[in-house]
Parts: sequence; C-alpha cells; structure tokens
Amino acid sequence: MLHRAVPLLLLITLASGSAGAEQPLRLGRIIIDAVPVYSDAEAGKGRIYSLLNLLHVQTRASLLRRFLLFHEGDAFDPALLAESERNLRLFDFLESVSVTASAPHDGVVDVSIVTHDALTTVPNADFSNEGGIATYSADVTQLDLFGSGAAVNVHSEHGVERNVAAVEVIHPAIFGPHWRLDTLYSKNSDGDEERIAVDRPMDSYTAPWSAGVLADHLLRNERIFEQGSVAAHFRHEHRQLSLFRSLLLHADPSRSSSFIGGIDLSDDVFAPLPDRARDVIPPSRHFRFLEGGYEWTGLRYRKLNYIDRDLRDQDFNLGRFTTLRMAVSPPLRGRPLTVRLRAAAGAGHAFSERSFVIGQISASTRAPHDRNTILSFDGRSVIRIDAHFPMAFVTRARVDAGWQLDRDVQFPADGQSGLRAYPDFAFEGSRRIILNAEHRIFLGHELFQLVGPGAAVFVDSGQAGTFRGMKSDAGAGLRFGIARLNAALVRIDWAYAFNSSPHSRRGAVWSISTTQAF
Repeated sequence: MLHRAVPLLLLITLASGSAGAEQPLRLGRIIIDAVPVYSDAEAGKGRIYSLLNLLHVQTRASLLRRFLLFHEGDAFDPALLAESERNLRLFDFLESVSVTASAPHDGVVDVSIVTHDALTTVPNADFSNEGGIATYSADVTQLDLFGSGAAVNVHSEHGVERNVAAVEVIHPAIFGPHWRLDTLYSKNSDGDEERIAVDRPMDSYTAPWSAGVLADHLLRNERIFEQGSVAAHFRHEHRQLSLFRSLLLHADPSRSSSFIGGIDLSDDVFAPLPDRARDVIPPSRHFRFLEGGYEWTGLRYRKLNYIDRDLRDQDFNLGRFTTLRMAVSPPLRGRPLTVRLRAAAGAGHAFSERSFVIGQISASTRAPHDRNTILSFDGRSVIRIDAHFPMAFVTRARVDAGWQLDRDVQFPADGQSGLRAYPDFAFEGSRRIILNAEHRIFLGHELFQLVGPGAAVFVDSGQAGTFRGMKSDAGAGLRFGIARLNAALVRIDWAYAFNSSPHSRRGAVWSISTTQAF
C-alpha cells in the first residue's frame, strides 16, 4: 500500500502548490507621503522656502486616497496604479506624482505614493504683444481650497476684442470622487457669460460609464474679418444645454469601447449693432439634437519631462482612437429637419522611448442644408534628447478646411494661432495651415529652487484663405519655468516676419507670454 500512497501524496502536493501559485497577488499597505512644496532639506537652505511652505495649503493624504482606483485588500492590478498616477498628475496643486509597487511578499504587494506639492496661491500676469497687438491679463488662483482639492480663479483681461472680469470655481469631487464641477461667471465689456458643467469622466478602464451636463449662456459682440479688417460687427447670444451618458461595452488595460447617447439643445441668435446696421450678419440657428455614437480608445502612454513643462512629467497617449456620432434635430416650429455627423480618429507612433509622432483628424457636417462642413488635422512630433542640458525638438502641423461654413466661422492664421511675428487676425478664411518647429533647451535644474531657465529657436509658417503664398517667421527666445508653480512659464520671443500682412511689414516683433506658442 505504501508504494501506492507515495505517488498520491506527490500529486496532492503538486496540485496544492500549483493552486497556491495561481492565487492572484493582493494589495497590502498603501503608504502615502505628501511632501510639501519644499522638503525639510530644501527648506533648510533659507527662510524664504520655509515661508513659502507656510503660505501654501498642505495636501492631505486623505484627499489623495479618495482619488485612488484601488484599495487595500484588492487584487493587484498594475494598470490601476498607472491610471491613478496619471489622474493625480492632473491636479494643479501637485508638482509631481509617483505611484510604485513593492516586490511581492506573503502574497501581497505594498504601494507607495509620493507626491510633491506645488504652491497653492498662484498669481499670474501676462503682458503680451503677440502678433504686434498689446494685451495684458492678471489673475490669482487659489488651489486646494480648504484642503478639498477645489480651485478658485479670479481673472482680469484687456484683450484684443474685449475686456474681461471673471470668476471660475472648479471642484474635483462635488458629488464624490471623480465628479467634477466647473462653473464660470464672466462680466465683459461687451456682455457676459454664465456656465456650469458637471461631468463624471471615464478615468479608468474599470469605470462602467461616464456622464455629464453642461449649461451655458454667452452674450458678446462678434466680428468677421476680411483682409485683416472688420467686415461685420454684430451681437451674438448663445444658449446651450447638453447632457450625455456613455455605457461601457468592453474594456481592458489596453483599450475600451463604449456607446454614447445624449441631447444637445442650442440657440445662436445674431442681431445688428446700432452703428453697424448694414453689416451682413449670420442667420440665427436653433437645434434640438438627439445624439448617439460609438467610441473606441486605445491606451498606450508615454511619460516624459522637459517637453512643454520643464521638470514636470507629461502623459502622452499614443493609442488609436475612433469616435463616430450622429444627431438628429426634428422639424419643430417651422425649423427644418437637420442631421449632424461628427467623426474623429487618431493614433501615435513611438520611434523610441523618447521620440514619437501623434496626430488626429476630425470632420463634422450638417445635412441637408447649411452644412458647415469642417475637416481638420492636427499633428505633433517630439524628440526628447538626453544631454548635459535636456533638449526637445517639437513640431506641430495644423490644417483646417471648410465648405458652406456658417458666416461667423473663420480660421485665422496670426499671432494667436502660431505665427508669432504677425498681427492678430492678419489672415483669415475658410481654410488654414499652420506649421511650427521649435528646438527647446533646458538648464536641467532649478536656480535657487525658484526658477528653471531655458531657451528656444523656432520657425513658423502658415496661411489662411489659401494654401499658397505661405507667410513665415523665425526667431529665438528665453523660457523661465517658475519652480513649484504648476505649468507656470514666462516666454520671451524675438521673431522676424519674412512677409508683410495687411497691417504689418517685414520686420522683428517682441512678444512676452505665459504659455507655450504650441
């Protein structure tokens, strides 16, 4: 009997060992280390750093824990750790985020979450003569208000078309984690705007649905340009109420697909201004769309720094995506039946861990009348170069073409859209092409823990109304990343225009701005 029992015991032992090996790892301890703006070692280098720590709102570990997509005792899923890191990196009050797993032990994996705070009181000023027209703005943002993650922004602007005074409130968890509120009130020199939006995005491949609602009212004076001059000036009132809900069809860590349904109610009413009564203005538009569609999204991320934001990591999704939507507005109160079609697709390709190209194409049209057909392409390439001074060579191509456009729809090629040496609204039309190339050089570390300097050389080229007779400029500039202020940047450019425009001649233009040109 013994010679029969030995093989049986061996089989039982092997089976039990195999079953134990197949048991999934589970999450053990989740350790959160929320580091202030300046660590103890950094703060010890001067009183100013300790003072800045005192002036900012320290991120609470409990707040970060609310936005994690996993909990202690859950099955270990590396994709959820990566998604949580990307989601936390979207918070402006965090300078950096790291979510890492320990080596397995006793059937569990511990997770370490380390965040570094950014300053939560953020003053900002933008003095710019982009395209040769002087504008300025100033605002103050309070991030992580009372430790809730909410933000309040007070904004004042003297712009090309109007003066603006606005207050915006953003809350990342108004009804619970991942329910985002964005509400805006703006009192402008030519009207006002009230907007409120609440949405629950598909922030994880495990999320079964997403939803959102938007209500917007906008009143302002609009202008239509021809050859750089105002051809029509009129009053525009826009009202919109839209709701959507998506239902997940399939998802895994590399892709997801979903069905989307919703309604979109919009009214655009145009009226002449007393001093421009003879201007030809657009006809009013009223739509009551019932919409359905399909989305397919691939998830293939690259995380890189020293691209747009100095030390701060950026996430680039190189996965393929496709969006198809169809909406019908029935004939009501004398309004004709209208069908709206919208589609978009895109993909990226990585040449290496630090170089890639990414692009997308989109199209929209209406039928059978007032088609407002628009076809657009936007592409970007990035080559990140490791050297003593980190460098990035970045290009952008933007092409827009329209047919039977609404009268108030134009595509400008100017200082605001990427031609840095040309006046705003210098060129406009039913089509546009903008090409940019910029080589960026970064110091690679902060000076006095306060600023990260850099430099750039660039070339811009573009045209609107036709794809012939391209207008070009070239130049160089300085970049100053403001340390511990999320995405803060001071950009000073000197650009030389090689061509004239309706309101400018060949020559040099200085510009100062607080955002990248593209």
